[in-house]
This record gives sequence, structure tokens and C-alpha cells, in this order.
Amino acid sequence: MDWIQIIIAIAAGLLLGWFLTRNRNIDYTKIHTINETDFKNNMRKGQLIDIRKKEAYEADRIKGARHFTVKELTHKYTKVRKDLSIYLYCDNGRKSKRIARKLAKNNFSDIYILEGGFDNLTT
Repeated sequence: MDWIQIIIAIAAGLLLGWFLTRNRNIDYTKIHTINETDFKNNMRKGQLIDIRKKEAYEADRIKGARHFTVKELTHKYTKVRKDLSIYLYCDNGRKSKRIARKLAKNNFSDIYILEGGFDNLTT
């Protein structure tokens, strides 16, 4: 019975160590949440990406935006260039923040998120 507790303690220690070290070399300073004005003024300087559902993208979008699913965007062979800035938006900004962290882990350049997402845009 004592050896089971030892194995559990070792496994817990290894798991905790893995969690603490897995994000050590990721530069999250590349992620910037910017307001609507700054987003609109600068979005043409990089890749404009919409990660909302396809139906929402087809109904209304920012002119020039390309649509990607989360899987397409974070896939190893994505069509998004790592050396150009990314201007990212979703419905409300929460999904964009989560995806931006994944993109930063994959060594993408600066990532700009529309504060409040598409739903917060004024026309």
C-alpha cells in the first residue's frame, strides 16, 4: 500500500513540474488588446483574421478579413504567415484571447486583438 502512495506522489510531482515549465519560453508580450480606433487604423498593416462562425462571417464582416476556423488557424500548416502581424477578432474578444495565446506558442509575430470583438464595433 505504501508503494502506491509513493507512485502517486511521484506522478503528481512530475505533472506539476510539467505544468510549471511548459509555458516558460513563450513570449506573451506579443499579444496586444487594442481599441476599435487603433484596430481600424492599423489592421491593413498585417493579416486581418475573423475567427467567428462561418455564418456570422458570411452575414457581416470587416472588409478584407479572411475567415479561419480555430483548427485551420492553429494547424501546423496554416496559410497564415508567422512573420506578419495578425489582427484578430471574434464575437466578443474572449475566443480571440485564447487563440492569440496558442498563436504566440507557435512563434507568430505580434498579435492584435479587437477589444470587445465584432459585437462591440460601431458603424
